[in-house]
Amino acid sequence: MKNEKKSLPSLSGVIGILMCVIFIPVIIVNLILIISSYSNPDEIPGVFGVKPAVVLSGSMEPAIQAGDLIFIRETDPSDLQKDDVICYLSSGKAITHRIAGITTGEDGKLQFVTRGDANNSEDQLPVSAGQIQGIWKGGRIGGLGNFILFMQSTTGMILFIICPLLLFFLWDIWHRRRLDQAENARTKELEAELNALRAGKETEKEKPDIET
Repeated sequence: MKNEKKSLPSLSGVIGILMCVIFIPVIIVNLILIISSYSNPDEIPGVFGVKPAVVLSGSMEPAIQAGDLIFIRETDPSDLQKDDVICYLSSGKAITHRIAGITTGEDGKLQFVTRGDANNSEDQLPVSAGQIQGIWKGGRIGGLGNFILFMQSTTGMILFIICPLLLFFLWDIWHRRRLDQAENARTKELEAELNALRAGKETEKEKPDIET
């Protein structure tokens, strides 16, 4: 029996797989976030009920640092309690503060008095249920928010979105050309072998028969 050698994937194939694994999920998530931001402009875009938010101030230190990326989860405002940390929108800005008290407005609807852990006083205006984007339960990545803000700048988009995509397309073109060249070389080899076989057969036909 002949031992069959398993061909290992080439370096270019491994690079292609890694690039697909990295880029495809990022592109899908970005598309979902972009579509969500346009379909619901008054809400923080999220995926599967989880919304990423960049912390711009140190009002919640030491629990949350400025520049952190936190993850908030959608919640029913009626389930919120005192000391919960919520993220809400105020004048188009996302603010993450702790609930210091829960009251009822003149219209009978819930209102939430909030305060930053590092602040000396409560926020001036109460938060309505409609402003609340979700609850924060501890998920954060230190410093990643600053990186995301940089990526949203013109320089960041060029370095981390346009350039990688351009490199991916260039690599794909180069990889396809290599495959085409290899296929053409293989085709020429097969044609050469076929021509050699034909030439051998014609030579045998031309040989005179020897009588014994």
